[in-house]
Amino acid sequence: MNSPGALIPFQSPQVAPTPAAEDAFMLESDAVHAAFGEHRLYPVALSPASVYDAAVQLYSRWLDIAGAAFEADAEPWLPIGRVGPLLVLGHYNPARAAFLPEGWFQPVLLRRVDYDRHRRLCGPVIATTRKAEWHDGDFALPRRAFPEAETKLIRPVTLRAALRFLIEYFPHRQADLEVLHEVLAAPEDIKAEILPAGYFGACWALMQEGAVADITAVAPPEALLRRVPSDILGRIRLISEYRGNVWVGVTRLPQPDLEDMLLNELGDGWCVHFALLDGPRGLERTRSAEPQSTARARDEGEDKPGGRPRVKIADARTRGRAGDNQSEPGVIRLTQKDVRELESYNARRPDRDPLKVFLKELSAGVRHGATDLHIEVGLESYRIRARIDGYLEEWLEMPLEFGRMVVGAAKEQFGLAPERWMPQDGACTVHHGSDIVNLRVAAYPIRGSGQKLAIRFLPRRGDVPPLNVLMPAREAALMRRSITRPYGLILLCGPTGSGKTTTTFSALAEINQPDVNITTMEDPVEYEMDGVNQAELDKSRAVEWNVLLSGFLRQDPDVGMVGEIRDRETAETAIRLTLTGHIVLATLHTMSCAHTVERLVDTGVNPQMFANAATLIVSQRLVRRLCARCKNGTRRAPTEAEQNLFRRHDIAPPAALHDPKPAGCPECRGTGYKGQVGAFEMLPVTDEVSQLIAEKRPVRAIEEWMRAHEFPRVYQSALNLVARGETTLAEANLWQAVWDDLPPPAATATL
Repeated sequence: MNSPGALIPFQSPQVAPTPAAEDAFMLESDAVHAAFGEHRLYPVALSPASVYDAAVQLYSRWLDIAGAAFEADAEPWLPIGRVGPLLVLGHYNPARAAFLPEGWFQPVLLRRVDYDRHRRLCGPVIATTRKAEWHDGDFALPRRAFPEAETKLIRPVTLRAALRFLIEYFPHRQADLEVLHEVLAAPEDIKAEILPAGYFGACWALMQEGAVADITAVAPPEALLRRVPSDILGRIRLISEYRGNVWVGVTRLPQPDLEDMLLNELGDGWCVHFALLDGPRGLERTRSAEPQSTARARDEGEDKPGGRPRVKIADARTRGRAGDNQSEPGVIRLTQKDVRELESYNARRPDRDPLKVFLKELSAGVRHGATDLHIEVGLESYRIRARIDGYLEEWLEMPLEFGRMVVGAAKEQFGLAPERWMPQDGACTVHHGSDIVNLRVAAYPIRGSGQKLAIRFLPRRGDVPPLNVLMPAREAALMRRSITRPYGLILLCGPTGSGKTTTTFSALAEINQPDVNITTMEDPVEYEMDGVNQAELDKSRAVEWNVLLSGFLRQDPDVGMVGEIRDRETAETAIRLTLTGHIVLATLHTMSCAHTVERLVDTGVNPQMFANAATLIVSQRLVRRLCARCKNGTRRAPTEAEQNLFRRHDIAPPAALHDPKPAGCPECRGTGYKGQVGAFEMLPVTDEVSQLIAEKRPVRAIEEWMRAHEFPRVYQSALNLVARGETTLAEANLWQAVWDDLPPPAATATL
């Protein structure tokens, strides 16, 4: 595939595509004739992905032919894909854009946001491609250059003549060129299936006078014609519509009043994309102006069931297998029957299916409560690992070639482009029986041509535990008192994966009432909670933190949540919102409550303002919870050293400890652990603490205050969980300071 992302036609009934392993567009042969014969300029949408190498290589070869340079600021046509040796170029404004380089191409119409994003990606890749030395398999220059514009080319009218024309004037891969010579030397008729991928479509393009950009030849969607008043239709040209997007041709831009009028007529949920037409002629649209093939198709019922379908431009990821229920990229549907079959599927059988292997491991991740699933490439094999309760478990090892097939099958399900050289991000929804699970997917290049997939299982919708289940009674009461005050800044701190988001939304759930306006800024939205206005970063549309912050204060929030304080501007906004009478919850990546104070002051925040705004600082970690079903069989008496450890941290030694051993418990799969529990450290910002902050007192002074007022540190809280029988000493000791319980120097020297 040679596409920078999924190409989604905005007007394209289904046809059965021909197989083509290397083409970005799969064009059914008899429909290609109609497509290029009608000179269609197809509107498409690009998925957020990078430029793929084959399309860029062909584009760079055309630049070499024309002796041209890629100038991104001049808004050139951009390489979107290829059909054989025929480039597919995209632009948002075809009336003002010139083809670059000169030649015959299939144009497509892009949204402005897609064009700008793709142009930012194209420039560096094309510059790098042109500097690199060409190697075997790249596109070779054609035998002849295109003649001057005033020289009229003789258009080929037969398939054999079109192939000869391609050989003379177009760049080709060496392997494809050899096949073309063999085909031309054969005496029998040329069959489409023996041509290299995409060449049959390219030949039809040449035989139909080339691919021409002409919006006036596109029949407007009848459904929209009936909804838009005639006075508006006199000023615009309806091009096409697809899933709430409507393309409209106009003779000048911008036209905000026209956009408002259209949206008023169409209703909520629509997005208008304008394309600039070439003069008033572009607005003319009558039934007689339709291409004859289109009018004939309507008269003969070709668009009706049983007639010949019109062309669809699509890539391989948008097509499902016959009888396969996985045909919609970005959505995976598994019935209860599918789940049972996948659970019993042997992933090591000789004839194993890559898609079923991937779905089996994905289903297992959902069933076992995994937070992440990793598909990783090694030196000689692939492996699949899952993170459950904070720990990675290796589930499956696969041969290198089969692992690549599993990655390809997974990316096809997620709707990601077949890109191997650039990082990619995507999202997916899994209908797993009666459950619905959202996934966040990230692909990462490994050692050149390898790929790693990291799949994050996002929390279930609105599924957060109440505060009294999440934390001990004293800490829950302190949190509840803080979020019910008239105003205050509540900071939740800890490393990645420490449960900050869960604690935050548990607090929001406590105050989520009809008379409370809660507005959030998140990256990304993990818990979807009804009644909470959740905004999400979207870098592909330039929606950054500063953009959301500028609108955040104008939403009249009673309670605000900032996904992460990253800089001084975000911190000062949260403090300013607090001091104007609001509750604000925010997260930071810091290691303790005292260090959170130090971190914010170091960013340049006014310490006095911070001291006046802050109400509560929470630091937390997660430890694995003992399996309730099998932990009773693992009791033992603590040793003398372990009892002394509890005493040093002002905790009464427990009568028994637990050391879970591998067993056959189905609940915990033999690990001895089931789920996680939080260890919390809390610092209420009292008058004394506020003074310490305002005076920029060191971290040790704040920690001494916490010790004097019996607010335990994270490690002490973890030891309390051990004493209550909720976890093991091994889990708690993960958060023990490295110098705690260190042997004296004399003993260390003998180690």
